[in-house]
Amino acid sequence: MSDAGDYLPRHLDAVLERAVAHAPIVILDGPRGAGKTTTAARLAASSVLLPRDLDLLTADATAYLQALPSPTLVDEWQLAGVDLLWILKRLVDDDPTPGRFLLTGSVEPATYGPTYPLTARAARLVLRPMTSAELAGNGARATFLDRVLGGEDPPLGADVAAPFDLQSLLRPGFPGARHVPEPRPFLDAYLNMVSHRAGEEGRDATRMLRAMRVLATLTGAAVPDQRIWDAADINKVTWKHYDDLLHRVHLTASLPAAESNRLKRITAYPKRFFADTAMALAAADIGPAVLRANPATTGPFVESYVMQQLRPQVDLVGGALMHVRTGAGQREVDGIIEVGSRWWGVEVKASRRPTVADARHLAWLRDQLGERFAQGWVVHTGADCYPLGERLYAVPLGVVAGS
Repeated sequence: MSDAGDYLPRHLDAVLERAVAHAPIVILDGPRGAGKTTTAARLAASSVLLPRDLDLLTADATAYLQALPSPTLVDEWQLAGVDLLWILKRLVDDDPTPGRFLLTGSVEPATYGPTYPLTARAARLVLRPMTSAELAGNGARATFLDRVLGGEDPPLGADVAAPFDLQSLLRPGFPGARHVPEPRPFLDAYLNMVSHRAGEEGRDATRMLRAMRVLATLTGAAVPDQRIWDAADINKVTWKHYDDLLHRVHLTASLPAAESNRLKRITAYPKRFFADTAMALAAADIGPAVLRANPATTGPFVESYVMQQLRPQVDLVGGALMHVRTGAGQREVDGIIEVGSRWWGVEVKASRRPTVADARHLAWLRDQLGERFAQGWVVHTGADCYPLGERLYAVPLGVVAGS
């Protein structure tokens, strides 16, 4: 096993270790450059790195894989094609010992064929872009959500976290970019790489890039697909292909609309987000000067950043991250965390001293849900944590992020 001395712990590390101990195959998905190979290699006894080892693998995959010590890492497995999954199925059917194979991939196939070969044989995890806690080396600590679910209330008091610096929005969550003094060229190259992927799949790369830029300008918005394809000057069919690709490369991470029979007339549109906020800002061509000068522009990207911090936390507890918005827009809660039968509400304010009025939609949700509503948080850019009503709190972004 390998363990680089400069490895930054990830929130997912312990979950990944448990999965390897219990499942014969573990699939670790996520966007290119998120750190999947480095994270998985720490648990591997041998590695098959594609495309470097593709010839060795395709010559006689069964014999080659059987000869390697377990756990065997197959990096960028999709380059070998879906046929590899059928070979792995046969291998683990013959020997279902836990921890035989670790698969990492950054582009999910457009189709797995008529049936998914590894059903009931593989555990699947997603490694997302790094959170601020992970970038700070705090990925092994208990997350804010973990502590809340363990019975802790938000830590009330003054100066419980450093005020949020908008410059943090521009810091990518990709390990390879963390030491780059100016990340914009890295992000632009990444966006171009994804658009070229569309070209490889028979689509127009230029239009794909334009669609991504439109999507970035709609960060935090719950809008119908037609608004996107109209603004990008493409048709419905083309957008569906682009949208599918963006999900398969894990570049987008939309929030679905929550469902509850206690909530009437809520919209079914998802809220649009990039998985990485700095990537969204690059796609929208928004820099630090615009962020500091235009609060209306800044707000959706602060919301995007908060959701980027929460996604891995929600993953760890087996929850779901959603949003609520009534059809006419009178009521809106930026984020809903559902764990079991209980909901936690999240409102995001790009201000340093939210008031009771900023928690009014959370109060409405609390009153609609009754005991099913656990807590509501107005996540803000200031330093103080204080109550805003029954089960409602103003919580600094730094506390939620754990950085």
